[in-house]
Amino acid sequence: MATKTTKKTGPSARQVKGKKVTLTKEQIEREEATQKLMRMKKLEASAAAGRRRYDWEWVVRNLYLRGYHFARYNSSTSTFTLGTRTKVRIPINLMWAQARAIRNQVTSFRPKWEVLPDKPTEAATENAQWSNRTLDYLFEKLGLKRKLKESVYHGLYTSIGIWQFDWDKAKKEVSISTVDPFDLYIDPNAPSLQEAQYVVKAVRKPLNYVKTHPIYSKSAIEQDIKPDPKLASSEYKEFLLKSIGVAGEGQSTLEDQNEYTILREAQIREWQEDGTVKIRIMAWTDDCTYPLRNDLTKEDDFNYEIFQADIQPLEIYGESWAKHLMPINRVLDALESNAFEYNHFYAKGRFVIDKGSGVRSIVNEHGQIIEKNPGYTVTSLPLAPLPPTHLQQITNMRQYMEDIGGLHEVSMGRIPTGVKSGVGIAELRQADASSQDDLVDALEDFLVRGAKKIFKIISKNYTSTKLAQVAGPSGKPEYFYVVGDRSSVAKKNKGKQTFGEMGLPIAVIGSENEVRVSVGSWLAYTKQARQEELKDLFRLGAIDQETLLQHLEFGDVKGITDKTRMERLIQLRQQMSPNQDLMAKREGVDEESLAMAENELMDNGTPEPVEMEDDHEVHLGIHKEGLNETKYPELYMDHMNEHINLMKSTPSTEGGLAALLSATGAAGMPGGGGGGGEPAPPGAGAAPPTAAGPGLGGGIPMPPTTTGQ
Repeated sequence: MATKTTKKTGPSARQVKGKKVTLTKEQIEREEATQKLMRMKKLEASAAAGRRRYDWEWVVRNLYLRGYHFARYNSSTSTFTLGTRTKVRIPINLMWAQARAIRNQVTSFRPKWEVLPDKPTEAATENAQWSNRTLDYLFEKLGLKRKLKESVYHGLYTSIGIWQFDWDKAKKEVSISTVDPFDLYIDPNAPSLQEAQYVVKAVRKPLNYVKTHPIYSKSAIEQDIKPDPKLASSEYKEFLLKSIGVAGEGQSTLEDQNEYTILREAQIREWQEDGTVKIRIMAWTDDCTYPLRNDLTKEDDFNYEIFQADIQPLEIYGESWAKHLMPINRVLDALESNAFEYNHFYAKGRFVIDKGSGVRSIVNEHGQIIEKNPGYTVTSLPLAPLPPTHLQQITNMRQYMEDIGGLHEVSMGRIPTGVKSGVGIAELRQADASSQDDLVDALEDFLVRGAKKIFKIISKNYTSTKLAQVAGPSGKPEYFYVVGDRSSVAKKNKGKQTFGEMGLPIAVIGSENEVRVSVGSWLAYTKQARQEELKDLFRLGAIDQETLLQHLEFGDVKGITDKTRMERLIQLRQQMSPNQDLMAKREGVDEESLAMAENELMDNGTPEPVEMEDDHEVHLGIHKEGLNETKYPELYMDHMNEHINLMKSTPSTEGGLAALLSATGAAGMPGGGGGGGEPAPPGAGAAPPTAAGPGLGGGIPMPPTTTGQ
C-alpha cells in the first residue's frame, strides 16, 4: 500500500513519504536565493525585450559610423554583409566627420571642478581647494579624458554613455570604467536611473576568471559552470561583433579556443523596514540554479552614472543625434555614387556595335587601333550631361546635414566665403557651439554626479593618507595628501591644514561635498580671438599676469612672474635717492651687484654675513633665484633667514616684508619656494601697498621708504 504524501507547508519543513524533514538555515537561504534568481532572470528578460528595438538601431548606426554604409543583414548566417561588388557605391562618411568634430569640441576643455566648502571658515575653504586638486589628480591618473570621449561617442549614436564607479582593492584606488550601453539593462518602467528598481550588467568573461574569483569561485565550482559560446548577451551586439570580426572566407578573428561565459551582475534596490534603501548585488551565469553572489550591501544607490546626450522627457533612452543624419547621408551616398558612375562612363565612352562586326582594340607603339569587319557600323553613343538639379541636390543635402547636425563648415576647418577676421570666425564657431549646449549641460551634470560618487568612495576607503600630485601653474608638480573623513588620520588631524614631516597640505574628503562643474571656456574659440580677449581682460584688471601667461601657453609662468616683479622692484629702488654714505662705504657697488656677488661666494661654499644696511628685499629676491640652482641650499636658507629676521626687527620694513613674501614667495614663509625658515610675522597676510606698473597684472609691492637707513 502506497504512503500518502503531503505538499510542503513552509520553507523550513517538507513532507517526504509521510515524514517531516526540517531544512537547515543554509538550505533555507539557498532556496530563497534560488527563488530570487528566478525572479531576477525574468526581470532581465523583460528589460532585454524592452530594449530590443534600440539594440537593432544601435547596431545599424554603429556600422554606419564605421563606414559600412551599404551593410545588409543576412538572416541565414545572422551576420551583416558589409559590402557588395555588384555596383559602384561610394560611402561619403560625413556623419563620422561631424561626430568626431562634436566629440572633440565638447571634450576640448578640461572640466573645471569647484568643491564648495561645508563651513564658512578659512580651513574649510582651503580643504575645498585641495579637494578640487584631488579631482584633477584622479582625472589624470584614471585617464578620464579618454573615457569622456568614449562616453560622448556612445551618446551620439545610442543617446547614452555609462560609467561604473568602484573601489579597486588590488590597486587601492578609485576605479572608473566605461560600460558599453549594449551591456547594461535598466528597469524598462523607470523614467530615470535614479528611479530604476534594478540594473543588470552582462559582460563576457573568461570562464577561469569566474571560477577563480574569490566571490564567485565557491558557487561556480559547486554548480560546474560551463562555457558559453555567445559573444554578448545582446543578440544584436553579437551580430555586430561577428560582422566586424570576420577576416574573410568565414574565418573569424575572435578566439574560439578560449572558454568564456556571460557573467551577469544585478543591482537591486531593496526597501528596509525603517524606510531606507539598500542595494542587493546578485551575480549569475545562464546555467546557474542559484546565484554566484547574493549580498545585501550598505550602499543606497547604484554605482553607475548615465550621460544622456539626447534628452527625452521621462525617458532614459533618446533617439540619438545619429538617427536624424543617416537618411540624409544615405541620399548623399547615392548621389555621389551616381555622379562617379556617370563620370566613369563619360570617360570610357559608350558604343553601338553591329553583331558580327568583329570589333577589337589593339594598342602598340603606334597608338590604339580599332579593327572591325567591313560593312559593319560602329558608332559612339553620346551621353546626356548630368542635370544641374543633381549637383544642386548634393549641395542641399550637405546644407541639411550641417543644419541638423549642428556643425557648419567653420567648425569643420573651412573658412566661409567673405569671412576673414579671427573674431568673425570665433563668432560663427560660438554660434555653432550653442547647438551643443545640451551635450555640454548633460556632461556637466554627469560629472557632478560622478564627482560625488568619487568622494563617497574616497571617504569610505582612503583610510590612510595617499600622496597625490598635480601640475601647478608653472608646470612644476605640487604634492599634497588625500584622506577620507572616516579615517582615524582625519579625526586626529581635525582642524589642521597640513600633515606629516614635510608639512604638505591635506585634503580631507567627505561623502557629502557639494560640487559644481563647468565644461567649456570663458574664452573665444580661435587662438587669435582668444589672445585678443585675454589682453582685453588683462588691461581691465579682470585677470592677473600669471593667468595671462598661462592661457598664452608660456612655460615656467611662476619663474617669469617672479623675475618680472623682481626687476620692477630693482627699478623702483634705482629711482629712489641713494644713501651717499653707504654708497661711499661700498665703493659704489649697488644692492643688486652686492647680492649677486654674495650668491657667487655661497655657490663656492663660503657663508656670507648679513648687514643691517642691506636692502633686504632686493637681496631676498636675488638670493631666491640662486637658491634654485645652488649646491649649498643650507647656506642660502640661513643667509635668507637672517635677512628676514633683520627685516622683522625694523618696524618700517614690516609692510615691505609682507609685500615681498607675497610677491616673490621667499623661502621659509607661506608660499615660499623652500622648506624650513621661521613662521610669518603677524600681519604678513595683509594686503601690501601696491603700485600699478605698466604690463604687470595686479601691481607690484612698494618698497618701504626707510629701508637701508
